[in-house]
Amino acid sequence: MGFRIEMPQLSSDGGSATLASWLVGVGDRVEQGEVIAELETDKATVELEAPASGRIQALEIAAGTEGLEAGTLLGTIDADEGGATTTSDPVATSSGPPSASPSAEAEAEAEAEPEPSARRETEGTVQRGPTPLARRVASNHGVDLASIEGSGPGGRVLRDDVLRRAGIASGSADPGMETATSSPDERVDAVVGVEPEADFEVVRLSAMRRTIARRLSESKREIPHFYLRVRCRMDALREARAKLNRALADEGRETKISVNDFVVRAAALGMRAVPAANVRFAGDAMHVFERVDVAVAVATDGGLVTPVVRDADRKGLAALADETKALAERARAGGLRPEEYQGGSLTVSNLGMYGIETVYPIVNPPQSCILGVGAAEEQPVVRDGGIAIGWIAVLTLAADHRVIDGAVGARLLAAIRDRLEDPMDMVL
Repeated sequence: MGFRIEMPQLSSDGGSATLASWLVGVGDRVEQGEVIAELETDKATVELEAPASGRIQALEIAAGTEGLEAGTLLGTIDADEGGATTTSDPVATSSGPPSASPSAEAEAEAEAEPEPSARRETEGTVQRGPTPLARRVASNHGVDLASIEGSGPGGRVLRDDVLRRAGIASGSADPGMETATSSPDERVDAVVGVEPEADFEVVRLSAMRRTIARRLSESKREIPHFYLRVRCRMDALREARAKLNRALADEGRETKISVNDFVVRAAALGMRAVPAANVRFAGDAMHVFERVDVAVAVATDGGLVTPVVRDADRKGLAALADETKALAERARAGGLRPEEYQGGSLTVSNLGMYGIETVYPIVNPPQSCILGVGAAEEQPVVRDGGIAIGWIAVLTLAADHRVIDGAVGARLLAAIRDRLEDPMDMVL
């Protein structure tokens, strides 16, 4: 009986994906749950598992094919008699197993990256070396693959095995999401052409970079942005952060709270205080949200990724610190799942660590606002009728004027600033 290998649903909005590579070839034996291909979305690389045990009967789609929608037939498996439980539908097959088209099969073989020394067939089971994604993650984190006992079929080393060895969490305390990290390993350095006698080379954009270009161009073209800017005193926050981190260290905890953790919590509490800002434009209507989810901009080698902290207004600073750190690590290693970077009430884009004074961010659709945070700098301030030196940071709010009016945006920005200037409300 043949079972369909289908493109899975990788996002709630039905977005497409790229078949980055096949890890198997026609005729290879696979076990249910074994990783057989790698898929690339605009944010991450995702492993595709075999829906049943058996032999690969056909590979219908060539590696490198883009724009594949959920449900697209990628290939078929000639399943074992009485085969494994699977959600895939069986497909009608002829008496002889069909083969993939010559071009698809050739590309599949080229992309599968076989390792003869690491593959052997013993009692009907194929043993393979680490998956390409596992190798990339291991390289990123300096992990020796030889020291890892794989959890995949036949002892194959998978991405999660490497993450565990690297000490990166593969799960989250938040039941609605995972908090392991990784950063999309997009092929941004693949040269597709060089102009003769020119001082530049032409580099093909990765799926992530193309998506960033498309979505942000649409944002600036279709969303009527307006910007609000305010100076925020950071002296009390700096003192509170130092005390909290000392207390955590005294308790023997490894958690360290950053300035950005305070900003994320302040943004979440500000959104809770101004619910009129927790909305999205939807044609002739707008969606009003009860839940406050805050996206955090993370710079990766492949581009900007915005993992989302769910229910950020209900989490303390220490919990936020642990969760955002784990999400950022996974984003940089390329291991975010689609549900971990979708949605969000607003995004926090903090460039203060680069010494940037003011950030004018672009709204990240489908959200309606984004907070830009600059560096805290010592500046003259008026205090008790005199001139003193204080720590000042510039906060900039960009908002979608279709659903957020200036007064609503002003109230939101003021609510965020007030919590940063008096952080004890966020600590208690």
